[in-house]
Amino acid sequence: MSDDDNPFDAPYGDGTSEYERYLKTPALLGLQKPADRRSDPDELMFQVIHQVEELWMKLILHELGEAVGCLSRADFATAARAFERIDRLQSLCVRQLELFGTMLPSAYLAIRKRLGQGSGMDSPGFNRINEVAAHVWRAFEGACAGAGVELLALYEDPATHPGLLAVAEHLVSFDAQMQRFKLEHLATVRRIIGMGTASLRGNPAEMLERSAHLTYFPMLWAVRDRLFLDFRAGPLDP
Repeated sequence: MSDDDNPFDAPYGDGTSEYERYLKTPALLGLQKPADRRSDPDELMFQVIHQVEELWMKLILHELGEAVGCLSRADFATAARAFERIDRLQSLCVRQLELFGTMLPSAYLAIRKRLGQGSGMDSPGFNRINEVAAHVWRAFEGACAGAGVELLALYEDPATHPGLLAVAEHLVSFDAQMQRFKLEHLATVRRIIGMGTASLRGNPAEMLERSAHLTYFPMLWAVRDRLFLDFRAGPLDP
């Protein structure tokens, strides 16, 4: 072992315990590049963060499917619980990006040379969430139709259908969290490669910024505009 070698990078665990066999830890811990193939010591962190993000997104997708099933059965309380879990998972996805703040641009420069044209826009989890969002909205619309409730009525009088209103607010949180995730990703990109460097696909940072402001459920944002459309300030009531 040379002075530059990390003494704790060697494989560990024999994979024979029931814990290891159930979690498939030998396969899981073997998914990252070994030390002798890394372009920089930070490449391990780079890979792990992205792999963990994909696992959280897989779980988010599962919970979205559970919520859709609950909406089809008018089980709004259980749907709300699924969305509460999704909200916490999304928070984890956002917070993990903060780890990139510990990586110097020089480290990413070394890593980037061996990424080909790899792009976060190719994330299967992120792209699948984008795909199913429309299905989630249709399920919510179907639940509203089944209950004979209009979206505006839900917000004009919260007592109209508290269960559906709770789900609607969870959808707003889901949408806002995904925007937050995209904005944090954009901030991370700018911190590491600057504001003028194009992505590996040649896309400018401005393209990421435009994408970050797209919403899944525009009607849930529009209903807020409608509620305040005729607002007029009244006298001060100290």
